[in-house]
This record gives sequence, C-alpha cells and structure tokens, in this order.
Amino acid sequence: MKIKKEITRGLGAVSACLLTVVSIGTPVAEAYEGRLNTVLGIETTKTVSDEGLDVDTDYYKSDYGTDIYDGDKLQQLEDDAAAQAVAEQEEGSVLLKNDNNALPLAAGSSITLFGQNSIESTESVAGSTGFGGPQSYSGPFYSYHSTANSTQELVTYLGAMESVYDVNQTMVKAYQESGYMRVKSVDDPQIGEAPADFYTENLKNSWQDQYNDAAVVMLTRQASEDCDLLLEDPEGISQLALHQDEKDLLNMLKEQKEQGVFKKIILLVNSNWAMELGDLDDYDVDACLWIGSPGIVGFTGVVNLLQGEANPSGKLVDTYAKNSLSAPAITYAQMKNTPEWANLDEVLEYCSDSDQYVSNYLIYAEDIYVGYKYYETRYEDTVLGNGNADSIVGSSTGKAWNYNDEIAYPFGYGLSYTTFSQTLDGVEYDETTDTYNVKVTVTNTGDVAGKSVAEVYAQTPYGDYEKENNVEKSAVQVVGFDKTDILAPGASETLEIPVERYLLASYDYTNAKGYILSEGDYYFAIGDDAHDALNNILAAKGAKGMTDALGEKAKGDAEKAYSWNNAKLDTESYKMSRYSDMEVTNQFDDANLNNLGTDTVTYLSRSDWEGTYPAEQVSVTATEDMMKTLNGDLYTEPEDAPSVDDFTQGVDAGINFVAMKDVDYDDDATWDKFLDQLTVEEMASILPDQNGSVLVESIAMPSTYRGDDMDCLEQVTFKLTGKSGIVWPSTVVMTCTWNKDDVAKRSSMTANEAYFMGATEIWSGGPNCHRTQFNGRASAYYSEDGNMGYLVGTVVAENVQKYGIILGYKHMVVNDQEAHRESAATFTNEQALREQYLRAFEGAYTKGGAMGCMTAFNRIGCTYCGSSSALLTTVMRGEWAYKGHVTSDAVVNMDYKKHYTSNITAGLDYWCWDMAGFGASDDSSVVLSKDMVTEAIENGDGYMLQTLRNATKHNVYAQVHSILINGLDETSHVVHITPWWKTALKAATIGFGTITILFIVLYYLEMLVWSKKRGENA
Repeated sequence: MKIKKEITRGLGAVSACLLTVVSIGTPVAEAYEGRLNTVLGIETTKTVSDEGLDVDTDYYKSDYGTDIYDGDKLQQLEDDAAAQAVAEQEEGSVLLKNDNNALPLAAGSSITLFGQNSIESTESVAGSTGFGGPQSYSGPFYSYHSTANSTQELVTYLGAMESVYDVNQTMVKAYQESGYMRVKSVDDPQIGEAPADFYTENLKNSWQDQYNDAAVVMLTRQASEDCDLLLEDPEGISQLALHQDEKDLLNMLKEQKEQGVFKKIILLVNSNWAMELGDLDDYDVDACLWIGSPGIVGFTGVVNLLQGEANPSGKLVDTYAKNSLSAPAITYAQMKNTPEWANLDEVLEYCSDSDQYVSNYLIYAEDIYVGYKYYETRYEDTVLGNGNADSIVGSSTGKAWNYNDEIAYPFGYGLSYTTFSQTLDGVEYDETTDTYNVKVTVTNTGDVAGKSVAEVYAQTPYGDYEKENNVEKSAVQVVGFDKTDILAPGASETLEIPVERYLLASYDYTNAKGYILSEGDYYFAIGDDAHDALNNILAAKGAKGMTDALGEKAKGDAEKAYSWNNAKLDTESYKMSRYSDMEVTNQFDDANLNNLGTDTVTYLSRSDWEGTYPAEQVSVTATEDMMKTLNGDLYTEPEDAPSVDDFTQGVDAGINFVAMKDVDYDDDATWDKFLDQLTVEEMASILPDQNGSVLVESIAMPSTYRGDDMDCLEQVTFKLTGKSGIVWPSTVVMTCTWNKDDVAKRSSMTANEAYFMGATEIWSGGPNCHRTQFNGRASAYYSEDGNMGYLVGTVVAENVQKYGIILGYKHMVVNDQEAHRESAATFTNEQALREQYLRAFEGAYTKGGAMGCMTAFNRIGCTYCGSSSALLTTVMRGEWAYKGHVTSDAVVNMDYKKHYTSNITAGLDYWCWDMAGFGASDDSSVVLSKDMVTEAIENGDGYMLQTLRNATKHNVYAQVHSILINGLDETSHVVHITPWWKTALKAATIGFGTITILFIVLYYLEMLVWSKKRGENA
C-alpha cells in the first residue's frame, strides 16, 4: 500500500507540475500570439464570399503568378533573386586600388588565402549578427541576418575561391584549427586575427614554391543592432583602424613579396563600415576590392570580379577617412561620447521612467557637415583661403588641416578594369516639372567592356546672407546619377539625368524660416567622385592649388561644370509644400538646444572653421520644462474637444473593408460612414501589433502579416516551404551600385517574396544616415548622405508598393547610432534635420508612395519620436501629404514608449510588439495600448475617440491598398480560425487538470484506506 500511495503521489505531482507549466505558458503564448503564429506559419482567418459575382479579386499580382503555393514559380522567383544578388554584388563592389593591373587575377592561379576571417569555422558559417551579448565568428561577414533558413544554399567565400583558384590547403587547415575568432561585443570586441608568431616556418614553406601567384587577404569588421563599433577598443584605437595583428600579417606578406615569393598582394574589405585604409601603400598592397557583406550567394559575384568575368563599376557611398575619428560628428557619438545630463540626479527624481531611458543626450553640433559635406567643403575653403579652413582644429596630424592627410577615398570613388571619358553636353530646365535635365555622354576609352556611373553634383551660393543667418552650405552635394549599360571598348552612351530644383534649396531656420534659393552663382558638375566634381567647379571659378583624391596636383576641368546666376534671394518657390497646401516652416525649434533656456551650443560653420569646430562637449542642465517633456506624459484633453456622443459607432452601413479600396483619402463623408460601423473595441483591437493586426470580422478585414527586411525577409516565411527569403548583399552594397535599375529589381523581387509569404507589410531599413562610420546598423542604411537616401528610397518605395506590399521604413528619425538609442535626447537645428535626416526619408514618402513608417527609438530634442506631432502630423501628413500608417518600434520592456495617449494623439497609429503589457516593470501602471486608449474614451474623452478614428482610417487605408484585399469582394465575410496550439493548450489544461484532480482524489482515498487499516491493526 505504501508503494502504491507513493506512486499515486508522484504521478499527481508530475501532473500538477505540467498543469502549472501549461497554465503559466498559456497566457504568455496568447500574449505573443502573432509572433507564434508567424513562426508556425499558421493562418488565423478564412475569407468566405457569396457565389455569383464575376470579379477578378486578384487586385495585386506578383510577377510569378497569384498562387503562392506554386512551388515551381516560387523556385523560379528565388533563382531569379539569386541571379540578381550575384549581379548586384558585381556592380556594387568597389575597386579602390589596382596598381599595375594586379586585378583581374586569372582563373586557375595558385594562391594562398590570408586572414582568419577568410576561413569558415564548422560552428558558424551563417554570419548572422543578431543582437544582444557577445558572439564569436571565424568566417567572413555574410549578412546582417542568418543564412540558415534561406531557400538558397550558402556560397561560402572559401568554396567560391576554390571553384576558380588553386588554393593553399595547408593554410586553410591551419586557420580552421587555429582557435582564433572574431568577437562582436559592445564591451570587448576582438578582430580575431592570428598573431605574427602563428605564421611559422612550416606554414611559410607551404607557399614558397606554389600558391604564390597572389596572397589574397580578407579583412572584416562587424557590428549589429544594439552593438556599435567602438571609438576606442581594447587596443586603444578605433575599431575601424588596422590592428596590430593585421599590420603584422600585411608586413609579413610585404616581406615575402620583396623576397620574390608572392607576385602580388590583393586585399578584400569585408565590411559595411568604412575602415581606415590610408596606409595600404606602406604594405605594398597591389589591389584592394571593397565587397561589403555579400549575403548568401554574393561571393559568386566577388570571384567573377576577381577573375575578370565581371568588371567592377561600384562607387562608394561613404567617405573613407584615414582617421575615422577626424569627423566633427565624433564629438557626440556612440557609447563613449554620449553624455549624461549635468543634473542627472534631478532628472531621475523628476521622471517616472527608468534611468536607462532618460539619462543621455546627443548634440549634432556638426550641423549639415556630415561625411563628404564636411571634408569637401573644408577642402574648398582651404583652397580658396576662406573661413580659417587650414587651422589646426580638427586636424589628424597636429598640423594645418590638409584634405589629403584626412581622406583615403572620397564619396563616389571607384575604379574599373577599363577607362572612361565623360562630357557634360548640356543642362536644360523644364519649368513644368521644375527639373533640370543634365546630359552626359560616357565613352569607354579602354580595352575592356564595362559600365560607368555618371555622378551629378551641385554647389549653391554661400554669401553674406547665408553667413549672417546661419544658413550653411556644402561645397558639393550629390543631386542625381545614372549608370550606363555595358559599353564595349570605344562605345558611347548619352545619359539624361533629371535633377529636381528643390534639391538646390537650403533651409533657413533663423530668418525666412523656410526653404530659400540663395542669390548668386550655382554650379552643376560631373566627376569621377565628389572630390573630382568639386575640382571641376573650382576650375570653373579659376582656382589654383587643387589636389586629386590621391594627393597629386589637379587642375580640374571647367568643361565638366555648368553655372548660372540667380539674381536675387528667392523665399517663395518652396514656401508652400509641393504636395499639399501647407506652408513649410519651422516645426522643430524645440530640437535646437539654443531655444530651450539652458546651456547653448555653437554649430559648426564654414564661416569660421576654427572658432566653431565642436572640439569639446557642452555640459547640459535639463530645465523643468525639458524634464516634463522627457517624462513623456504630453497629452491633456483639449478644452474644445468634441464629446464622445458627437460620434456614432457600431452602426452597420453595409460597407465592408474591400469596398474602401477605391475611396479617396480625402472623401471624408464616405470614410466617416465607414468608421461609424466600428465599435471602439474593434478600432482599438488593431492598435497592438504582434507581427500583424487582428481580424475585424464586422467589416471583413482579415488579420495582417508583417515581417522585418534588413537585407532579408525574416520573421515571415514562404507559405509553401516555411523558409525565409533570400539573403541579399547588404543595403550598402546595393546603394554602391549607383544603378537605379538594379535597385528597382531587388526591390521588386523583395516585394514578390513578400507576396508569396502573404506578408502585407515589411519593416525595412534604409534611410537612416551613416552620421558616423561606427553605427551598428549601418549595413542596413543607404549612405552617409541624405540626398542619396532621397534618390534611392524613391526607387525602393515605388517598386515595393506597386505589388501591394506596404513598405514600412525605419527608424524615423535621427536614429543614427545604437549606443543609448533608447530615448537619447537628440538636439540639432532645423536645417540639418530637414536637409540631411528628414531628406533621407522624404523621397520614399513624397515620391515613392511608401505607406508604412516605423518611428525611431530616440527623441527629437526631448520629445520621443513616437510622440512628436511635429514629425508625424505636421511634416508627414501635412507637408508630405502622407496617407499611410505609422508604428512605434518595439515597445516590449520599454516603458518610455508606452505613453499611449501621448503617442496616438501625436500621430502614431499602432504599436510594434505591444504584447499585453508583458515585459513592463512590476511597478508600471502602463497597460496594453488599446486599454489605455479605450479607458480615456470610456471616461468621456471625445478627442481621444476622434484620434482613434483617425488612426483606424490610416491603418485601414494602408491595408486596403495592400495584398490584404486579394480574394475579397463586396460579399466577403471573414471568419476566425482558432490556431491548433490554442486548442492543444486548452485540451492540455483540461487534461492535466482532470488527471491532477483524479490523482489527488486517489491519493486521499488511499490515505483513508491506509489510515483505516492502520487503526484496525492498532
């Protein structure tokens, strides 16, 4: 009996434990229902329509048909995407150096691969960066994402090289067994290179008589979300600099070359971050090819370039400084240079949010002078003797500032295996489109077929008005580009490149408080890069003393510049928005520290480089008003708010979701009638996101399906296979193609992939700027330049949206580093904000038609981006006439984003990963977004109800212009399908509960029997 009793008690305990696990797990699973369904590929809704309507309900079609379960079409899509990825890598890789025609390297050459990062380990060949704690890798950096779940097989660097060349296997094996690995860490990163004593005499013997046609060296840098590169790493130098083990390797190879062993040294730069490559001549490097991160198949493109099957035509979209710390933006940047408030204790006492989210601030004291806009502008002023440009301040050498001491490779730089000439044929202005047409003829003057990029730059006047009113001007800015087809030797092609006159306007935030066209001389110029174009402008001005990108004397070519004069200051042309009837004027005065009644900042100005350079940080004391804004509770019900009773809700008007597909955004009467049908609870139900929004059955609006796209569609999968999309070369590689056709093809294929996944929306990186070269997510962002983001983002957006896929760009705006990204107060002036950071997003929304937006983590001034009505309502919906919807970034574990009433009334429409309050601190009173909003409405706040209706309109408008309407007609109704795991959990709860009760009953019955027998025996 005792054994039987113990068995019953033991089984009961096991059953009770399982019941506890299921009971705890069920609400957690339900809170993350959207994410769970996404991972499991579960459909939660089904559309049912009445028969008899002869309507084609495939409103949006992919290029591969409409059957997303067609395996042959899906395979064709992914094969085409892989081919495009290879072509993109070929066109986006940048040849930085090629002395004595060291490249191409003939197929079959006998070579030795060097660099620990050139060899894949068995533990990890995926190259996924992930985010969070330290991670180790010993292979190349393939992609921001893991390649493990892609439809395509990974083409490794080693495999690609071995398919073309005779590779020294002794060195391969030595690296694979070395134990050295790259470590990605926010605190203690390691380059992972083998030290000098690793290269023993036995290893050196392996390439003395063979494998010495070339030494091919791979250098890698890697960062990620939540992990910037360091301004000063454990070696005491920038993480972008060459480290001692790398220098020792290159010196060893130089010695071997001098001894007649290696015929040439070829360097591959496997980094999306601009490494410091100014000393390559010191190591006798013959050729250097920048390859970024090639994604899952891109190394096929790399070896095609190396062997000459393809000709490099990529151009840099970042400035490669010899000293990455020489940029003025470094003064306030990354972990080391993000200061805390001078009165931090007072701020923490005042603010309810944790100190993690209110402690830090940034000042963009460099003004507009980011990347080439700093280096090239200071160069012109040095040549012309203006603004104390040659002072010692900001110099890397401790001597007078000199361009060639600072720059290794300028913005727009890139070589080819052939040569080209370009002529500027003429410039015509079309008044009807407000666009200049720049004609450029390109001729292949070499003996190898190839493509060439025509880069168009502009210079606008910088005179007394601009100096008096703090209107800063870059000496050059990119305003247009195009790329030729493949040109045979001797062949020519004439390109016609449109340039919007709007891009020549400057924002005057002090006097005109709007966009101006300055009085004076304007220039267009073409050039091989930004520096070359500027030299052509200087030549047109009659200047002397120029140097080229490599430090040689340059004359420039005035024939490649075009100029005209604007007789007077124009404050009217862009006073009003180009897209609405709204005046464009200052909206971000509270982002300028100088307007807040506290410590002030001097912004960098070319009028006096020496006197305005941000050599030291400003210690800032937060005022009470600033702390109030930091605290985040910005909403109070307006005195003139309407009454809740002014609105009708829950009255069926017979208008279902799909019926709104052709209704104009400004048709208020129809939209009001449609919104009247919904209850408050139904409207609020679509506010939280869990990789999608829920079904709204009364209007037959299906649930949505959303995922991330940072060079790969992840978090969503193909319905047929459960696989993720192709892993593309990095966004930076794409931008370095300078080829709008290639950008369009990749964007279209990404949209087609989303179509086959049934994903209505993709959250995509792209427009944030490389304010410095240390930004952990730079691989997902286009460039250091706002205009480049404008031009590329336009193409991306229009080629995603046309397939009915909502493009949700992130992270808007001034989210330009990962360190302290959570709500850092970011101060800047309105010119820099509009011409650089907003400009980078502007093209996608105003011209490309993007219908989604994800706000940034940080703050504009002291205002959280997701609560900035100036950004979300005034600029986006007012000036830009934006009609889509806006989400926060993930709100899980981040209380400062959960001031829901402040968010929604500012213009936010839903919350990313808002999962039933899970992850909120124990003492937080913040609950799920829909609960806080509906609570305000239940308390009689009519303004909140009006705002909820607006958010619902934005959400519905975006989704009714997506593939969500496919398969629907005006008779459609949608029913909910309970996911199998919910049924399983419910069954498990009932089952384990019943069994537990049964064992408890049996146990007590046995106890009674045992007690009774014990009593009888007594």
